[in-house]
Amino acid sequence: MSTENLKSKILNRKSTEGHFSSRSLLELSLLSTFLFVFAALLLQFLLTLQTAFFLKMYDITFRYSLFAINYLSESSSNPVDFLSESSLKWSEDQLYFITGMGPVILTVVGFLLLFFMKKVRRISWKTRLALTWMAFLLVNALPCGLLAGVFFYDGFGVAFHWLVSSFVARMILAVAVLLLLIFFSRFWQRQFLKASCSGDFVDSGRHQRTYIKNVFFKPWIYGFFILLLFNWPFDNLFWRAFLLSFGYMAITLFDHSSPMHRKPHIRRSDNKIFANRLQPLWFALALALVWVADYLVVNY
Repeated sequence: MSTENLKSKILNRKSTEGHFSSRSLLELSLLSTFLFVFAALLLQFLLTLQTAFFLKMYDITFRYSLFAINYLSESSSNPVDFLSESSLKWSEDQLYFITGMGPVILTVVGFLLLFFMKKVRRISWKTRLALTWMAFLLVNALPCGLLAGVFFYDGFGVAFHWLVSSFVARMILAVAVLLLLIFFSRFWQRQFLKASCSGDFVDSGRHQRTYIKNVFFKPWIYGFFILLLFNWPFDNLFWRAFLLSFGYMAITLFDHSSPMHRKPHIRRSDNKIFANRLQPLWFALALALVWVADYLVVNY
């Protein structure tokens, strides 16, 4: 048997056994989906909390919940309509500070988290995967907010529309940002590979793509639909566009001609994706409790 045939046979065997079995890949996708959803909810919570803090600074009335700010107005209960009406009354400093500073601050925090992850190596693969998701969302808070803000006058889109009034100019800037994000997508793929539970996932380009598809691409799709439940009644189009923007990294996954990543160092682990069979149920229960808590509203 030739060396090439032997290598192909070994790769095919790995693809149906161990970490590459259908059950293992499903569990990996499920775990990563939960981590993505919790990280995205934390990001949305931090953005909402920062916005509420800035609104209090300027003594602007609003209704606060965990993941949303509803502006109080005698003429409109719709946040977008209120911003359109009140933008004439607010100073430019207020507009930029209230709607623009949140993503900027979170992106800076994301880079600090990346620096922390680089310095601290002795952490489990699950913790590293959770931190990688969090860092990915934080660092991309500003550029993805910019992409979503091209079309939607909400969140960071308010500051973006006021800063760049021309739609054509916003589109050109957004395309430039998107190309830059795609260029750096292989950096993020490597960060996710460093969070692998086994060296088997990084020993070939084919296995690396299989891992990234199950640890990022599928969780991003599944998580997007789960996160829609936290934005009922779906009046926040900016947030949905914001979540969709994170999918830019999937573009390079389907380029089979791309070279293999240099093998990252993978720490030894017990290779167990879930500690027990009930762990997915506990994750789902925690999400349900967070969803219920989002209905608590406080007026300021």
